[in-house]
Amino acid sequence: FGSFINVLIYRLPLDKSIIFPRSQCIKCGYKIHWYENIPIISWILLRGKCRNCKKNISIMYPFIEIICGLLFILNNYSSPSVFKDNDVLTTIIFGWVFITILLTLAILDIKYFWLPNTICSIGILTGILSTIFVQLNYNYSSNFSPVLESLIATLLGYMIFQFISSVGLWIFKKPVMGKGDSKLSALIGSWLGLKGLIITIWLAFNIAGIFVIIGFIFNKIKRNQKIPFGTFIAFSGLSVWHLGNTAFNNLIYVFK
Repeated sequence: FGSFINVLIYRLPLDKSIIFPRSQCIKCGYKIHWYENIPIISWILLRGKCRNCKKNISIMYPFIEIICGLLFILNNYSSPSVFKDNDVLTTIIFGWVFITILLTLAILDIKYFWLPNTICSIGILTGILSTIFVQLNYNYSSNFSPVLESLIATLLGYMIFQFISSVGLWIFKKPVMGKGDSKLSALIGSWLGLKGLIITIWLAFNIAGIFVIIGFIFNKIKRNQKIPFGTFIAFSGLSVWHLGNTAFNNLIYVFK
């Protein structure tokens, strides 16, 4: 999964197929064999260099694979509130999909300030389909339909950031939010439901605010500098998936 994320991050901005051709060195075009493309292990065995041209292979490739692997391990112990009545295997499999989508979007936003419509749309669709699946296969303790909640949260997530963007444009006469943030928020709503969506947004603004304040203090961020807010939304969404709504409800009450 981490290796596939690397493919998406490299090829999507170049508008290349994510399936063909097979992986190759971006510096000399050398076709990489399967045994040279084993996540993490091949990078170590090749000492971080292309076998053909001996140029360095970015350390970001194994780094992203390791991060993905660690998130997958954490996913084994996750407690997403919307999926609390599922069996463990179902939650784990859905978690793989959710992590892959959000990690891809987070990295693309950091590198390019870009949240592709295609990935966001796929994320929203899979989020809604996942709730349909679990509603058909499991008995829920709540009388409120998880599918209906997913649809409402998807719409609300989109509208919240569209409203923020419109108000910001009216006040500051320039865009204050990226175009993809609304769709990413809708994606979060489709997966985490209404409470999960609100907690994610609350958490994202708080973490982003702390990040900006620290950046100002150490002169690493300038006024009017863009920040990849989608990354904060993605990170917050993953946190809510892993810890569940209750953990953050308690945290919010502590701050109150």
